[in-house]
Amino acid sequence: MAIAPSLSVKPVNVEKWLVEALTSKLSLVFNLRVRVESGLSLSDLLDFYDESRDQVKADLLLEYLSQVLATQALCLVLVDADAYVEGLNFVFGVAKWGWGGIVFVARLKPEFYGMSPNYSLLTLRLIKESFHELGHALGLGHCGNSRCVMRFSNSIYDVDSKSPYYCPRCRREIELRYPGVLRIM
Repeated sequence: MAIAPSLSVKPVNVEKWLVEALTSKLSLVFNLRVRVESGLSLSDLLDFYDESRDQVKADLLLEYLSQVLATQALCLVLVDADAYVEGLNFVFGVAKWGWGGIVFVARLKPEFYGMSPNYSLLTLRLIKESFHELGHALGLGHCGNSRCVMRFSNSIYDVDSKSPYYCPRCRREIELRYPGVLRIM
């Protein structure tokens, strides 16, 4: 499967400074033309909102967006909301191979856990989860390396303990599937 030469970042109710910090890092790591596009709003997500849980149904939203946003670009949707899939209390994100992913920002915020806002911590968490979902979109599964960004995160502590980088094995897998998609680092 060929990968698109560009990455379309679509924020939904996410602050501009946070999107800019993420896209700057995406441009450093991925050899893709990164562009921010609007066109989605929280009202677009209402059909996927589970009022009883106060969460978005992540898997249903992913299926919907992967159909309506079927573009030539790899997609990364950022949503300032909490989300879940059946069988899990919450997810930080979801992805579909070849299309892209969605990252849900609400649980990445320190304030969600009763802490003071910390913009650098929030930015780092968003970078990690965005790279994680893009890894899935590029065909990677979860990694057993506790420092790899592709390690499954069952809690915010797991997010904080992993690095924002692909381990050598995951990096090699991406490079074998999509030569040149990652910049040399």
